[in-house]
Amino acid sequence: MPSVPYTEQRRVSRFRNQRWLLDAVIKVVGPEFDQSRLQYLSAPLCVDHRGPVLSLASMVKRWDDIVPEFAGVARRFEVQACAASVAGHEVSAGDAFFAASVMYGGAQWPIFADTELLRTLESKKTECFLEYAKRADHHVEAVEVPYRGKSLAAYLHLPPGYAGGRLPCLVMIEGMDAAKELAICSSGDRFLRRGFACLVIDGPGQGTSLTRGIWYEPEFYGEVGTAAIDLLSARREIDADRIMAWGLSFGSFWATQMAAAEPRFAACAVMYTCFQPYNWPLLEMASPSFRQRMMFMAGIDDEDALEAFMLRMDVRPLSAQIAMPYFVMAGEDDSLSDISCTLDHMNAVVGPKTLVMYAGEEHGMGGSRSSQLGTPFFTVIADWLVDRAAGHPAASTYTVVDRTGRAHSEPWGERRTYQYGAPLGVQQLFAATPPVGLS
Repeated sequence: MPSVPYTEQRRVSRFRNQRWLLDAVIKVVGPEFDQSRLQYLSAPLCVDHRGPVLSLASMVKRWDDIVPEFAGVARRFEVQACAASVAGHEVSAGDAFFAASVMYGGAQWPIFADTELLRTLESKKTECFLEYAKRADHHVEAVEVPYRGKSLAAYLHLPPGYAGGRLPCLVMIEGMDAAKELAICSSGDRFLRRGFACLVIDGPGQGTSLTRGIWYEPEFYGEVGTAAIDLLSARREIDADRIMAWGLSFGSFWATQMAAAEPRFAACAVMYTCFQPYNWPLLEMASPSFRQRMMFMAGIDDEDALEAFMLRMDVRPLSAQIAMPYFVMAGEDDSLSDISCTLDHMNAVVGPKTLVMYAGEEHGMGGSRSSQLGTPFFTVIADWLVDRAAGHPAASTYTVVDRTGRAHSEPWGERRTYQYGAPLGVQQLFAATPPVGLS
């Protein structure tokens, strides 16, 4: 069954012209043709539910298989959750409801229009997540973040065993094809275990916002951070002086927008960067599915309007406004954002800055030897945030993790430039020590 009407599919010329090729690629490589989708959807789930998600790699043979196959797995998890609850096995029920919610969200991704199916999946996603929240090993609360006369859906998570006192808090923004439900693991989450509260928001044009008619407008995204801090500062559980921004993938740009607009953030940490001015590699060189998604997020119906919209997405005016400690993690070979653009942006950041670059790594990291053998990348960013919450001073550093997993760190200096093919400089390729970035 088509995920959206053909009239919606044809509005993007590359999607229209290459649809046959898209189906041919999916038949060969499965649903991860443009991103490691099954990996990131399965990652926050209980280990017992990851197998059925990863098995979708062999079930999806064309674009129109994605929605029914993903929704089918979600429904199966939901049925299992209900059965477990009836039997009195509430831990099992909670894990399965969480998995169902994440997969209902995954099934929404190929739907680039506000259809009845999109809204039904949204309702099921929310329903299952709230059932999980009743059974979670920590406090989970649905909250609303005011935004331009409307409100953004969000969840506030408190660490397991929280019994009082004021906590450091992360304001978390996922990527353009993700949602707030999958940012925190069903149990044993890396950020909650380190003592953070986490406010996970569906920003404008993302997740629940798409069914509320709240579109992404670049000029106003900074207001999301201000509203989040205002909301959190009024909570007795939160230390207003230790609220930090976190963003992943396109959320790296959104979190940077928030930090630039709101100096009350104590720090900002982002990963999987989208810092190319106008985001043209993402929207012109990558899979046409990204272009479809961005048009839906912005409430745009034609490509001429998208071309004008792209000019409004530029990290360069934001850089000099970042004065708090700022952490960026990036893949050297990120096909969605040239690493040199990340370096240009970081050079202009005025606060303490840290860049950790994984040699040979792509946008969604985990596929190269640098990230496989190096310190796990989520551990690196989580521990950097722990140090900021503890009040430790941040130094400005440039770190490259080579393909043996070794980290090479240097002071930032006055200005960093990227020498293509040699992350620590061309001369390093001829040094006596093993060269960085080469097998």
